[in-house]
Amino acid sequence: MNSAPLVAAGAAFVIAAFLLAWVALPQGQSAGVLEQRLAGVAETPAYDIDLVTGELTEPAFERIVLPILGFIGKFIARRTKEGQLQQLRQLVARAGSHQRPETLLAQRFLLPFVGIGVGWGLDQEAHIHPPASIAAIVGLAVLMYLYPTESLKSKAKKRQMVIRLALPGALDLLTVCLEAGLSLDMAIMRVSESDDSVVSGEFQKAINEVRLGRPRAESLMSMAERNDVEELTGFIRSVVQAEPLGVSIANVLRIQSEDSRRQRKQRAEQAGHRAPILMLFPMMCCIFPCIFLMLLGPAALQLFFH
Repeated sequence: MNSAPLVAAGAAFVIAAFLLAWVALPQGQSAGVLEQRLAGVAETPAYDIDLVTGELTEPAFERIVLPILGFIGKFIARRTKEGQLQQLRQLVARAGSHQRPETLLAQRFLLPFVGIGVGWGLDQEAHIHPPASIAAIVGLAVLMYLYPTESLKSKAKKRQMVIRLALPGALDLLTVCLEAGLSLDMAIMRVSESDDSVVSGEFQKAINEVRLGRPRAESLMSMAERNDVEELTGFIRSVVQAEPLGVSIANVLRIQSEDSRRQRKQRAEQAGHRAPILMLFPMMCCIFPCIFLMLLGPAALQLFFH
C-alpha cells in the first residue's frame, strides 16, 4: 500500500492545527524596549563551534527542534493560567530537567496530533474497522498527551529518592565541617564540592545564590521548595529557625542526620514487609501452575488413558 498519502495527510493535519493555534491564541501585551531587548538576549541560544572542523558542537535537536517548540509554547502559554504554569515550573524543577515550561506545553499540544496520525496510519495498514479504530486513535492521542508530564513525574520521583538516600551522608559532612570550625556557608561550599551527586548540585545552586546577594535563608528555603523532599525540608527549616535563636547548628545537624537515617531504615523495613504481597501474584501465575502440573500431571494422564 502506498504510504505517501498517509504522510501528506498527517503533515497537512499538523500544519493546519498549528495555523489554527497561531490565529486563535491572543497576542500578549507589548513590553518596553528594554524588556524586549533583555528577553531577546536571554533567549538567544549560544552555540559552540569547533574551531578545528568549523561545525556546531550542539546536537541538531537542541539547535532546531527546541527553538521551534519554544516558539509554539509561547503562544500556548498566553492562554494558560499562571497557576498551571507555576505547577509546570515546579514539576520541571523537581525532575531536574533543563527544559522550559513553554517547551512542555508545546509537546502536550503537538504530540496528540502525532498520536492521531500514527493511529490512523496503523488502522489503514491493519484494516481495523470502527469502533476499534476510533478507540485506538483516541487512546494513542491521550497517551501522547500524558507522556510529557508523566515522564517528568517519574523522573521527579526517582530524583527525590536519590536525594533521600544521599542526604544523611551530606548532613554528616556538614556536621564534621561545622565542628572543625568552618562557617555554615563554607561548610555548604565544602559539601557542594565533595562529589557530583544531586544533593551536592543543589547545595551548589544555593551557595551560588548566596554569592549573588540573596539571603541564605531564602536560598535554602528555595532549595526545599524546588525539590519537595520531606527530609530536606525538615533539615532546612531547622537550620533556618536555629540560627536566629542562637542554637548550635552542629547539634541540629547531628539530630537531623540521625532522624534521616531512622526514616531511611523505616522505609527499608516497609519495603521488606511489602515484598511478600508483591511476590504473591507472580507465584500464583508462574510458579504454582508448574507445581500443580508436576504433581497432578501424572495422575491426570493415568486417569485419562485408563
